[in-house]
Amino acid sequence: MKKTSKRVTIISRESDEKTIDVRLLEEELKRRGLEVKTLCRLLTKEKSVKALGYAGHVLKQEAAILRSDAVVLDTYCIPASMLPHRKGTEIVQMWHALGAVKKFGWQTVGKDDGTSERTAKLMKMHRGYDHVICASDITAGHFCEAFGATRDKIAKYGLPRIDYIRGIALGSEKQKTADRIYGRYPEIRGQKVILYAPTFRRNGEDDGGRLVRALEDAGYAAVVKLHPLYRNTDAAHQGNAVYDDEFSSYEWLSVADAVISDYSSLAIEATLSDKPLYLYLYDMDGYSRSTGLNIDFSKEPVAPYAFTDAEELARAIGGEYDFGALKKFRDRYIDIDIGDVDEGYCTSKLADFIESLV
Repeated sequence: MKKTSKRVTIISRESDEKTIDVRLLEEELKRRGLEVKTLCRLLTKEKSVKALGYAGHVLKQEAAILRSDAVVLDTYCIPASMLPHRKGTEIVQMWHALGAVKKFGWQTVGKDDGTSERTAKLMKMHRGYDHVICASDITAGHFCEAFGATRDKIAKYGLPRIDYIRGIALGSEKQKTADRIYGRYPEIRGQKVILYAPTFRRNGEDDGGRLVRALEDAGYAAVVKLHPLYRNTDAAHQGNAVYDDEFSSYEWLSVADAVISDYSSLAIEATLSDKPLYLYLYDMDGYSRSTGLNIDFSKEPVAPYAFTDAEELARAIGGEYDFGALKKFRDRYIDIDIGDVDEGYCTSKLADFIESLV
């Protein structure tokens, strides 16, 4: 196959639609005159055993890789790791999160929630990356372990989502997004809105209902953003809380007065909104054993805002908040220059890097 000059392929299995990172990076690369091929199709571990139809998509991925100067991934990609590609084609792993709160990849091989060593070796899991994008020195260490990569592969750039989150929470998109949300949920206008966005738990256990009840008893409007893998389950909805599927967690930052998360990367990403961050870690010991954690929140600047008891957390929201501690936490996991709000700085810098490879 003849490789087209200055062609970039972006491959995502995070969604059937273009994610924020994929869309913004694609737009910026095209604006610069590069030819960009984008392939998006959702594939999870839960779906993979039934994904015979995905084989055809893998062939499309391989064909695109063979024609490309650079390939950008946001998760493990079968042809990028297992199948051959042309000499000189640069494989860039930008991953789908700003940080790695919980362990993944080679960090969890052999664990209850991880991949078996036999499967990881057979699938050449995370092999073949020329560059790994990350936003901090601390995360670089986590990614090296998870991908089996060496430090010389690390390229410290932010993801386009940094620009997007700041624009939604602090910039020109804030009011427009808030108006859309209030138009859909007028009942929360004028209330103190608390966004709760927990990570996925493979064992299906979730104590979010207790937290929602505690928030409502304290007089807050609770908004729950379940992990996408929960939305097709019979997860119980509690009280008068908003269980939303229409807006992203990032969009909800335009109206949220505080954010509650756990082992989700949102715990890092939400710090960009300058909103109080709380952590509901009711199952920390069990989660640490089954999956493993890279971050010990008891030793982080935000440790005073990490709770295992729902009622105690709800009471804490009404108290003083140390935004200096929040900034220290953010600076540990996003230690790059992020530019000014609405500048598009991180998208531009990542595009600069990709363009330099072709």
